[in-house]
Amino acid sequence: MQKNEKIKHVMRITTCAMLIALSTVIGIVCKDLFTFGFYYRLTFENLPVIFASVTLGPLYGAVVGLCEDVISCLCSTNPQINPIITLGAVCVGAFSGIVAGIIKKDGLVKLIAAAAIGHLVGQVIIKSIGKMIYFGMPFVGLFIGLAFSAVICFIEVIVIHLLLKNKAVNKYIVKLK
Repeated sequence: MQKNEKIKHVMRITTCAMLIALSTVIGIVCKDLFTFGFYYRLTFENLPVIFASVTLGPLYGAVVGLCEDVISCLCSTNPQINPIITLGAVCVGAFSGIVAGIIKKDGLVKLIAAAAIGHLVGQVIIKSIGKMIYFGMPFVGLFIGLAFSAVICFIEVIVIHLLLKNKAVNKYIVKLK
């Protein structure tokens, strides 16, 4: 591996570590402040996951989602990892990155599609199945989760779009590729 490639590799790993930490903190804070009932919460923990997948690719997004979910579970008051919900977090990153890779032209449409598919597959479908199996969430919860995810996804897209328009952030992302 060339020296330049080694530096890029270390930068990508470091970036993912920072995004994992950011996502974990967001998740823990939102669990405490924005949980409604037992099954629903407004949380923006997928924002760093989607950011990683759109900028670095689906593998990095999936790893950020995996690590964030596991660390978040271990740091919570009930340190029990739910494998289906963890799979959902991985799928948010993987599917967002896959969609971003399929759509070649950068822009808002690419970001909206990537975030929406990631949320739909990982957050709404897979995590809802996990909540139904492990916690007995009623089927109607799927639709409530869809409404929550739509609002959250909209806000995350705006924030990520603004980040990607920032010159300093864009300059850093170019160094990672």
